Amino acid sequence: MRRAGGIAGVAVLLGGAFFLGLFLTRTQAPESATVAAVRPPPATPSERQPTLIDAVRRELGDSYYRSVSPKVLAVPTIDGILEALGDPNTDYLTAPEYESLKNRTARSYLGVGLTVEPARAGLLVTSALRGPARQAGIRPGDVIVRIDGRPAGTLSLEQSLAFIKGEKGTFVRLTIRRPNKIVKHFTVMRQEIAVPSLRTRLFTYRGTKLAHARLLAFREDTSTRLREATERLVARGASGLVLDLRDNPGGLLAQAVRTVSIFLKKGVVCTTGGLHQEQVVYEVSGRAAHPKLPLVILVNGASASAAEIVAAAFQDHERAVIVGRHTFGKASVQSIKPLWNGSALKLTTATYLTPSGVDLSEGGVRPQVRAFDRPLTRRDEALHAAARALLRTVS
Repeated sequence: MRRAGGIAGVAVLLGGAFFLGLFLTRTQAPESATVAAVRPPPATPSERQPTLIDAVRRELGDSYYRSVSPKVLAVPTIDGILEALGDPNTDYLTAPEYESLKNRTARSYLGVGLTVEPARAGLLVTSALRGPARQAGIRPGDVIVRIDGRPAGTLSLEQSLAFIKGEKGTFVRLTIRRPNKIVKHFTVMRQEIAVPSLRTRLFTYRGTKLAHARLLAFREDTSTRLREATERLVARGASGLVLDLRDNPGGLLAQAVRTVSIFLKKGVVCTTGGLHQEQVVYEVSGRAAHPKLPLVILVNGASASAAEIVAAAFQDHERAVIVGRHTFGKASVQSIKPLWNGSALKLTTATYLTPSGVDLSEGGVRPQVRAFDRPLTRRDEALHAAARALLRTVS
């Protein structure tokens, strides 16, 4: 087992919302943290990758987080092998799906500006950024049931996202169903959508100034921006902070650790390990800038991976009150293996545990205070619940 105060060599890449993929990615060697842990493909398919299925078999044998039986590897198709694994987070990505994946930590992307999560009938819209979909009239609470005529409920998440995204100036037809059962059809032009990672503001709740930081993704500069924004808000009189991780699909594990390190002096953030990965314990690093600032973490069912790591670390160390709905429950680490034809294999290479040793795949992070926002109301009920909980901790 190896302990790490920093996290050189590890990157967590999680799609969520409009770049929802729900997986963690880490590098295989101690290199600087990168957005995606990938290995260059072989020079030619004839040298080391004679067929795609042989490439998949080799990667599973070399890197999968647990042993794979010869019976599974002997299945004659890639889809059959992956189905036999029984692992929803290990998947074969076509070339377009892989290209979509590689863009998910970018500051902008080509699409329609919706934040979504999986739903039984398709994709549930949880928020709409400023962009063409919101302008067309699509709103939180809508369920996308068809994409260019294809039933969204029969598509994988990767397929759905690949069909929605596309070249700037092209159109996508989206059929949505509202909570009142009304069905509407929209034709939306794809545009370049700016992807914010952090929004902050100062607000007054029952006469007390509080800070609200909405953290939408863990990018390379997220922890620095959060620390600087928190300092400004505290200087303006904020007595506590609501760290809002709703709809946060994750991002870089380094930034998750550094985010925890802003508010926690010492302690374990998470532990990772697998059959081909040595166990590594990640601890807070650096000097905590705000170790005593009253803190509430706001989460929902689309808070996943790196966002869950942060919430669980604060909960286990009793540093913050967790408010909202239980999180997605994503506790496995994935790596992306490019294949010679432009496609890729996304496979589980490790799992992670919270500081107390909990596997979050068994139910996610459970809030101490349950609350949820009703998408069709103007008031943010979950944020109000978070503010109430924060007020109780402010001396």
